[in-house]
Amino acid sequence: MSLLKTYARVLIYLNREKNASLLICTANVILAIITIAEPILFGRVINSITEKSEIIPTLAIWVCFGLSHIIAYVLVARSADRLTHKCRLMVLTKSFERIIAMPLIWHQQRGTSNTLHTLLRAIDSMSTIWLDFMRQHLSTFVALLTLIPIAFHMNWRLSIVLVVLAIIYVLIARLVMQKTKDGQASVECYHHNLFKHVSDSISNVSIVQSYNRIKEETSILEQHINALLKVQNPVLNWWALASGLNRMASTISIVCVLLLGAFFVAKDQLRVGEVVAFVGFAQLMISRLDQMSNFINCAISSQAKLQEFFEMEDSTFHINEPQNLPSLKNVKGAIQFHHVTYKFPNSSQGVFDISFEIKAGETVAIVGPTGAGKTTLINLLQRVYDPTFGHISIDGINIRSINRESLRKSLATVFQDTGLFNRSIHDNISIGKENATNEELYKAAKIAEAHDFIVRKADCYNTMVGERGSQLSGGEKQRLAIARAILKNAPILILDEATSALDVETEARVKNALDGINHKRTTFIIAHRLSTVRNADAILFLEHGYLIEKGNFQELIDKGGRFSQFLKASGLTITPPKKEGENENIIPLHEAIAS
Repeated sequence: MSLLKTYARVLIYLNREKNASLLICTANVILAIITIAEPILFGRVINSITEKSEIIPTLAIWVCFGLSHIIAYVLVARSADRLTHKCRLMVLTKSFERIIAMPLIWHQQRGTSNTLHTLLRAIDSMSTIWLDFMRQHLSTFVALLTLIPIAFHMNWRLSIVLVVLAIIYVLIARLVMQKTKDGQASVECYHHNLFKHVSDSISNVSIVQSYNRIKEETSILEQHINALLKVQNPVLNWWALASGLNRMASTISIVCVLLLGAFFVAKDQLRVGEVVAFVGFAQLMISRLDQMSNFINCAISSQAKLQEFFEMEDSTFHINEPQNLPSLKNVKGAIQFHHVTYKFPNSSQGVFDISFEIKAGETVAIVGPTGAGKTTLINLLQRVYDPTFGHISIDGINIRSINRESLRKSLATVFQDTGLFNRSIHDNISIGKENATNEELYKAAKIAEAHDFIVRKADCYNTMVGERGSQLSGGEKQRLAIARAILKNAPILILDEATSALDVETEARVKNALDGINHKRTTFIIAHRLSTVRNADAILFLEHGYLIEKGNFQELIDKGGRFSQFLKASGLTITPPKKEGENENIIPLHEAIAS
């Protein structure tokens, strides 16, 4: 994307406040005209003094224009500031809404720090451009377009000096743009790396301190800074050179105007006031060209940030969904996977040709080694991803034929990573049901065995949990996540290692409570603790993305297949059913499993 296209796209965002933008633009045009009138009027004041003619009327008009210029500038600046802040917050809100709606795999590929850095730096750059456009750029453009014809009308010889000055500025700006464009793009890349390292180190501060890596992490940061400066300094050198060349051209231009003006005054071809007016024109043009030069430097430095932001905004990496899809209603919870395949981009991992059917109200355990595809299967059900082949149905309805919002209202999920917000305990649980009464919320917390530890906190349900629940233990975080899912009261419940951080006694109580509320809902359980899944109606054993075995606990034990081998690998001994006369102390495996 070219510099001009990038600049134009940034300005398009002002269309969201069209009336205010048009008013400010109109004021800028008036401001530019007043700016040009001032040196002309000042020149006439000088003529009145040198020619000893009536000065009061001309002086009064000049003073009025000067005061009008000050008042107009203050009003434009005030309105521009307000509009910029409003647009900034509006773009931030819209971009935030779009980003959090993007699929999980998009976030996994970009990374949180990269996305956040791109968003914030781009919005800062856009705010600067909006403010400069409304305060300076537009009035500068109008002033330059108006100034040249008026100057030629007054004296074409002196006007040539101004034209040459403008050409020199344009050539210098073009040279700097060519020399710094690629370098500034590299600078932005190094900025991302620096921000990523800082974010990564702070988010893992406990590991940094535990392994005594404070000096090492600081040293790595210094390496990033040095690498950044190495590519930034050549760009800064060009900008400094351009500034010096522009200043030199400006000084030479004013000297030329004065010398030529003096020459024409000596020959009675020009009045002193006109020379003074041209000096004012030259100074005005220099200030405006300086503003344009600064704008170009700013635009070049912002282009890389903005291009990455626009690429993020234009991203089509999302699950396409037609408009006005029907909602999923009166869900019973019967679920069918029909030859479902999903493969991660640029990876051999995924799930392949998965088919099974679950009746409404059944509890299904998904078991398998790490990386088998258990969580991927659940993510497909939630439409975090869409299958490459095959389809998934709920109550006989293809989930791609219904809108995602209604689908996810039918699902309550407890993730292995509990995902708590830096808010109060009450706020975290109520995410399950925003309009829930306190009685409903307390009941959900009691079922999840969370109420007792909550009321022992100093602020009870108003206790802040900290960033990602840092003020809570692992078990406390999981119980809040379970309470949140219980409060949602969805017909389909998903438990992804939901009790892995609980002690055996608490887990048993939570399981009994969940069993009490699960008899009318379809439940998926992902767990490595086999005691968590032994009472499931069906067990799906996955390995390398394939559904290897399916059946209830005893059926899979009797089969002696991969599930049985998985139990042996867990350190449990499989014994056949007791026969008459055998040792009474031998306990069947399904009774012996405790973890």
